[in-house]
Amino acid sequence: MHLQSHHRKALRRISLTPLADLVFILLVFFILETSFTEYREVAFRVPDEPSKASHGEGESLTIQVFPGGKLWVEGESLALADLSSWLLRRQFSEDTVVLLKAADSVPLQILVEAMDRLRAQSLPRVQIQALGD
Repeated sequence: MHLQSHHRKALRRISLTPLADLVFILLVFFILETSFTEYREVAFRVPDEPSKASHGEGESLTIQVFPGGKLWVEGESLALADLSSWLLRRQFSEDTVVLLKAADSVPLQILVEAMDRLRAQSLPRVQIQALGD
Protein backbone atom coordinates (compact mmCIF):
# COMPACT_ATOMS: atom_id res chain seq x y z
CA MET A 1 0.00 0.00 0.00
CA HIS A 2 1.23 3.33 -0.94
CA LEU A 3 0.45 6.34 1.20
CA GLN A 4 0.20 9.65 -0.46
CA SER A 5 1.71 12.59 1.27
CA HIS A 6 0.09 15.92 1.01
CA HIS A 7 3.34 17.74 1.55
CA ARG A 8 5.35 18.46 -1.50
CA LYS A 9 9.03 18.33 -1.10
CA ALA A 10 10.22 21.85 -0.98
CA LEU A 11 13.25 22.47 -3.07
CA ARG A 12 15.86 23.88 -0.73
CA ARG A 13 18.54 26.10 -2.12
CA ILE A 14 21.57 27.23 -0.29
CA SER A 15 22.10 30.92 -0.78
CA LEU A 16 25.64 31.87 -1.70
CA THR A 17 25.25 35.49 -0.59
CA PRO A 18 26.21 34.89 3.07
CA LEU A 19 29.15 32.78 1.92
CA ALA A 20 30.38 35.56 -0.36
CA ASP A 21 29.99 38.05 2.50
CA LEU A 22 31.98 35.81 4.82
CA VAL A 23 34.77 35.35 2.28
CA PHE A 24 34.92 39.11 1.69
CA ILE A 25 35.11 39.83 5.44
CA LEU A 26 37.88 37.26 5.89
CA LEU A 27 39.77 38.70 2.93
CA VAL A 28 39.58 42.22 4.38
CA PHE A 29 40.65 40.91 7.79
CA PHE A 30 43.72 39.12 6.45
CA ILE A 31 44.73 42.06 4.29
CA LEU A 32 44.55 44.43 7.26
CA GLU A 33 46.36 42.06 9.62
CA THR A 34 49.22 41.24 7.26
CA SER A 35 52.39 43.19 7.70
CA PHE A 36 54.33 43.69 4.52
CA THR A 37 58.07 43.75 4.86
CA GLU A 38 60.34 45.14 2.27
CA TYR A 39 63.14 42.77 1.44
CA ARG A 40 66.44 44.42 0.75
CA GLU A 41 69.71 43.26 -0.63
CA VAL A 42 72.94 43.91 1.14
CA ALA A 43 75.53 45.22 -1.25
CA PHE A 44 78.60 43.11 -0.70
CA ARG A 45 81.65 43.65 -2.82
CA VAL A 46 84.45 41.13 -2.86
CA PRO A 47 87.70 42.77 -3.98
CA ASP A 48 89.25 41.44 -7.16
CA GLU A 49 92.82 41.43 -5.86
CA PRO A 50 94.03 40.69 -2.35
CA SER A 51 95.75 43.59 -0.66
CA LYS A 52 99.42 42.71 -0.20
CA ALA A 53 100.13 45.46 2.33
CA SER A 54 98.06 43.96 5.11
CA HIS A 55 99.79 40.56 4.93
CA GLY A 56 103.27 41.97 5.25
CA GLU A 57 103.51 41.97 9.04
CA GLY A 58 102.39 39.62 11.77
CA GLU A 59 100.59 36.34 11.77
CA SER A 60 97.92 35.46 9.22
CA LEU A 61 95.24 32.81 9.03
CA THR A 62 93.43 31.76 5.86
CA ILE A 63 89.96 30.25 6.10
CA GLN A 64 88.25 28.94 2.98
CA VAL A 65 84.45 29.03 3.19
CA PHE A 66 82.25 26.72 1.14
CA PRO A 67 78.46 26.45 0.80
CA GLY A 68 76.67 24.81 3.71
CA GLY A 69 79.05 26.23 6.31
CA LYS A 70 81.99 23.96 5.47
CA LEU A 71 85.39 25.47 6.21
CA TRP A 72 88.95 24.57 5.25
CA VAL A 73 91.40 25.92 7.83
CA GLU A 74 95.13 25.10 7.77
CA GLY A 75 94.61 21.72 6.16
CA GLU A 76 91.62 20.76 8.33
CA SER A 77 88.00 20.47 7.33
CA LEU A 78 85.68 22.08 9.88
CA ALA A 79 82.03 22.91 10.25
CA LEU A 80 81.18 26.52 10.99
CA ALA A 81 79.93 25.50 14.45
CA ASP A 82 83.39 24.07 15.29
CA LEU A 83 85.32 27.22 14.35
CA SER A 84 85.18 28.80 17.82
CA SER A 85 86.58 25.75 19.60
CA TRP A 86 89.29 25.38 16.94
CA LEU A 87 90.33 29.02 17.42
CA LEU A 88 90.40 28.57 21.21
CA ARG A 89 92.85 25.67 20.87
CA ARG A 90 95.17 27.68 18.60
CA GLN A 91 95.36 30.87 20.72
CA PHE A 92 95.86 33.49 17.98
CA SER A 93 96.88 37.03 18.89
CA GLU A 94 94.64 40.04 18.23
CA ASP A 95 97.03 41.22 15.51
CA THR A 96 96.40 38.13 13.42
CA VAL A 97 94.99 38.96 10.01
CA VAL A 98 92.24 36.51 9.05
CA LEU A 99 91.59 36.07 5.36
CA LEU A 100 88.16 34.60 4.56
CA LYS A 101 88.16 33.16 1.06
CA ALA A 102 84.57 32.51 0.03
CA ALA A 103 83.23 30.51 -2.89
CA ASP A 104 80.83 32.32 -5.20
CA SER A 105 77.76 30.43 -3.99
CA VAL A 106 78.34 31.02 -0.25
CA PRO A 107 75.45 32.95 1.30
CA LEU A 108 76.29 36.21 3.04
CA GLN A 109 74.82 34.90 6.30
CA ILE A 110 77.54 32.23 6.55
CA LEU A 111 80.25 34.87 6.14
CA VAL A 112 78.62 37.06 8.80
CA GLU A 113 78.44 34.10 11.20
CA ALA A 114 82.10 33.29 10.57
CA MET A 115 83.08 36.92 11.19
CA ASP A 116 81.02 36.96 14.41
CA ARG A 117 82.85 33.87 15.66
CA LEU A 118 86.20 35.42 14.78
CA ARG A 119 85.36 38.64 16.62
CA ALA A 120 84.19 36.64 19.64
CA GLN A 121 87.70 35.12 19.76
CA SER A 122 89.32 38.62 19.62
CA LEU A 123 90.24 38.42 15.93
CA PRO A 124 88.79 41.65 14.51
CA ARG A 125 91.13 42.00 11.50
CA VAL A 126 89.14 40.10 8.86
CA GLN A 127 89.45 40.43 5.11
CA ILE A 128 87.18 38.74 2.57
CA GLN A 129 88.22 37.53 -0.84
CA ALA A 130 86.77 35.38 -3.59
CA LEU A 131 87.96 31.80 -3.39
CA GLY A 132 89.40 31.70 -6.91
CA ASP A 133 92.07 34.35 -6.16
